[in-house]
Amino acid sequence: MGGFFSKPKAPAPPPGPSQAELDSIARREKQAEETKARESREIAARKRTRRGSQGLMTAFIGRKPEEETGQQTLGPSRNPRSYG
Repeated sequence: MGGFFSKPKAPAPPPGPSQAELDSIARREKQAEETKARESREIAARKRTRRGSQGLMTAFIGRKPEEETGQQTLGPSRNPRSYG
């Protein structure tokens, strides 16, 4: 009868994750970080290639066409294969 008037005992706390579960979580987190780093490197590589091709196209914006600057060659009369 002593159990009727005593304080109830608190339930035992739930057990924490096992060491195997902690190891698997750490392994998954490490793998996720490596995947994220690899994807960011791939994105950066794509940006570099896009920027490179765009830079080549914009390199000629400031240039004047050859026709406006005058003739730069000596002409067809200097070609030794044209005689004949």
